[in-house]
Amino acid sequence: MPLANLYYLERYRNKGTRTYSSHSSYTEAAHSYRPDSDSEQFDLTLLKLPKDMVNIYLANPPQALQDKYIDEQQVNFCVHPQLLELPLSEPFLKRYLPKALHIATISVIPSSSTRTLFVLNQEPQHAVKVHFPFKVSRYTRKMRDEVVEQAINVSSELEREINKLSPDFAFLREVIGISFKDESQPAGERGENWGFVVRDMQPFPRVEGSRALIPGFALYGEDYYDKNSTPLLYDLIGSNDPKRFVLDNIMLPIIRHWAECFSLFGYLLEPHGQNVLIEIDQANVIKRIVHRDLSVAIDMRRRRDLGLSSAGLNSYNQMQESAFHSIVYDRFMGNHFFIRLLECCIARYPQLKKQDFTLPCQQEFARLLPEYRDYFPKNIWYFSEERDQYNKPLYEDTGVTPEWRPAD
Repeated sequence: MPLANLYYLERYRNKGTRTYSSHSSYTEAAHSYRPDSDSEQFDLTLLKLPKDMVNIYLANPPQALQDKYIDEQQVNFCVHPQLLELPLSEPFLKRYLPKALHIATISVIPSSSTRTLFVLNQEPQHAVKVHFPFKVSRYTRKMRDEVVEQAINVSSELEREINKLSPDFAFLREVIGISFKDESQPAGERGENWGFVVRDMQPFPRVEGSRALIPGFALYGEDYYDKNSTPLLYDLIGSNDPKRFVLDNIMLPIIRHWAECFSLFGYLLEPHGQNVLIEIDQANVIKRIVHRDLSVAIDMRRRRDLGLSSAGLNSYNQMQESAFHSIVYDRFMGNHFFIRLLECCIARYPQLKKQDFTLPCQQEFARLLPEYRDYFPKNIWYFSEERDQYNKPLYEDTGVTPEWRPAD
């Protein structure tokens, strides 16, 4: 199988995949900054600022990577160019831009998420997840300080406790977070000061040998430039039994990783097709599932049940109830990703049925998390069209029976 590089798969192997909601294909990103644009790359702005003007969060970054963004006196602060097109209307840029000691640029390529950008021609290989207060799909893509800090906190805990997780679990570490300070923010109120996160693109734990990464959506997504291409999933299945291959190599490991992260830490992974990367070796054999985007919700009930401290966590996305569990598991993983995989499978192997996949997944979930009723709602929940004071969608009970976990 001639496999394109990750950059190409991210940008051009996802045609027809953004169909999971009425909002999924909407974007306010300018065309040249979109993942599916013909622009090969663009320049990301770096503001050199004094260190005392920013918050800095670290999670064991490689020294060579830390040196690119932080020195003894200053930091390089990443700002998306679309934001600089209207700096006078952005309060933090209005305040900090005139204080920049130097302004430079680095070359980047947009990933499928628009605001996560692959940094080109710099070692170690890394990406930056930047503040993008423009609407993509259902949300504006802000990177407020508490979001930045929490990603670093979660990455640090996962790295520290990695031996408790399955050997086929890997993740992309969030190793540096930098945000503007906002000393005027009243205590107890949500701050709007923002920043960015630096992501190490070497999956952790590190392994020997050459490996390649395939975004989950690229397994079934169409190619923008090759209309005759067949799904990559078929190439990976090859002569293997399709049901067992998809279950044993993709679906069941993801469910196991979800259950482990929840059971051990209270983390609610969001394993949809964009956040999951399939790691293959040179023989195109799947070796691990690599998870990315660690700005996850955290069930504080589970952490209390485990006796885990919340001292290293801030208030971002702390959950005290069950609705979001269903959103990330039933909808993000089940409806947005697993359904597309099984539909792709059944299209080539029509002897297969939906329950051939859903039933084993239900059984595995119940085996791994027998106490799931204590944390999950009975029905599937999803976003409603109503919004809260911060313009975030509220949740609603759809009344639909779960398919990827037992229906009680």
